[in-house]
Amino acid sequence: MSAEEIDKEIEWLMGSIQRSAAGGRGMTFTLVFMSVLIIAFGIFALFFFDRDEGYVVAPLLLSMGGMFLLSALISYISHKRIANAETPLGLLAAHDRMWVIQSVLLIVGIVVLAVFNKSSFLSKACLLLSGLLLVIAGWLAMQQKLRLWVGIALLLAFTALLYYSGIDLLVGLPLLFLMLSIIKGEKSLFAGKESEGLDESDEQNFRRLRELLKESELRK
Repeated sequence: MSAEEIDKEIEWLMGSIQRSAAGGRGMTFTLVFMSVLIIAFGIFALFFFDRDEGYVVAPLLLSMGGMFLLSALISYISHKRIANAETPLGLLAAHDRMWVIQSVLLIVGIVVLAVFNKSSFLSKACLLLSGLLLVIAGWLAMQQKLRLWVGIALLLAFTALLYYSGIDLLVGLPLLFLMLSIIKGEKSLFAGKESEGLDESDEQNFRRLRELLKESELRK
């Protein structure tokens, strides 16, 4: 591929990603709406549930609602920065910062689940380790370093950790499907299928953009 062709594809990828990022306000509104509902139900649980049950359920719901609300704010700011980026490197930097912050939020969410999960220390440790593996898989996929054998090893370890964590099936299955989709290369850690804003195809575009920038740098 010639230098001119690389530059044209980089320009096209930037335009495609930025158009998607500019259309992500509806997704942010949905996250805010969900956050308010979860927080409201947490307050309701605190005052109207049985004292023992309320003191367990309410902090969990309030914590999760707060994380959803923070995630919505991060998503809005990051989408805006990506849409307004003037250079490919600036665009990738905004995306990577969003990935790091949301990865931290994911770990915090799993820590909250572990803290309020009435199980043994071993089960809680397995849950925390499963969250760490999920983040590692997402980072490797984003950097295009997730080889097949590594993905299979991560999937097996992740499945075993989920099993021994003792979490509810309704929580474990979505996490397992997320890990599978990352290994299959369908999406990164936070891309959503057919959603407003950045989606799976845009995550593929981010990866392609990294490739082209590396190739362009090697030509210099």
